[in-house]
This record gives sequence, C-alpha cells and structure tokens, in this order.
Amino acid sequence: MIKHYTCRVMIEGSVVAVYDALTTEAGLRGWWTRTCEVGKRVGEQSTFRFGKMHNVMRIEKLRPDSEVCWHCVEQHHDGLQQVDEWKGTQVSFRLMSQTPGRTLLDFEHRGLAPQLECFAICERGWDHFLKTSLKNYVETGRGEPFIPET
Repeated sequence: MIKHYTCRVMIEGSVVAVYDALTTEAGLRGWWTRTCEVGKRVGEQSTFRFGKMHNVMRIEKLRPDSEVCWHCVEQHHDGLQQVDEWKGTQVSFRLMSQTPGRTLLDFEHRGLAPQLECFAICERGWDHFLKTSLKNYVETGRGEPFIPET
C-alpha cells in the first residue's frame, strides 16, 4: 500500500462556506494563492502560481457542499531535480457537516508520497494552507495565502 499525504481539519463554518472557499476564485485567493485562475465546471482547468512554481489542475468532480476533486495535469516546482512530481496526482477535498456551523474536511493528495523529492516541502505547505490558512479564512475571513513578492 502506497502512503500519501492526508489531513483532517475541523472547521467552524458551514459546508457551504468551505465548499465556496474551495471552488471560487475569491475563496482560493483568500487561503491558497493570490495568483490563480479558477475553472468553474468539471473538465475545466485551474492554474495556481507560487512565484516560479505553478500547478495546473483539471477539475474532476464538483459535488456541491460535499466533494471537490482535481487531477494535476501540469506542474513546475522550481529548484527540484524532477520539477513535475505532482503531474498525475489526485487531490480530494471531502466535506462532512458535523453541525450546521461545523465542517470536517477530509483531504487526500493521492500520489504525493514520502519517496518524492518534494514531499517534505509539500507536506509543510499543505499543513499550513489547510490547517491554518483555509481554517482561518472560513472562520474569520482572513487566510494566509501565498502572496507573490512585488
């Protein structure tokens, strides 16, 4: 069995609020990266930039207020020997309402495995963006997204 990155986060916010944070350009800019273009429908692509690094994700599944899935079709991670380790990986956000104002996020990045050169960097990144930035964005309206240097 291949191990890959997973994370569970309890968020004090409705599944509607969390889903919007995962599927709208304003939401994703509020907690992940300010430099992104976000598709709106299954089959469309979203591009997320982090300085010299970028990811292109094809939207695979949008189940309102319950699940969002992406497939990485392109990546460039500057500074690594293999700059496209995310290519072909799958990202899933599953939302479960605990109460009307509380949501459990069950996150999985299939293919992001410990043997990859980028794993430690990406694990720290996902930990920050999910456990701190997304959580704070939904709960307070203020996330900690990547902001490019000017």
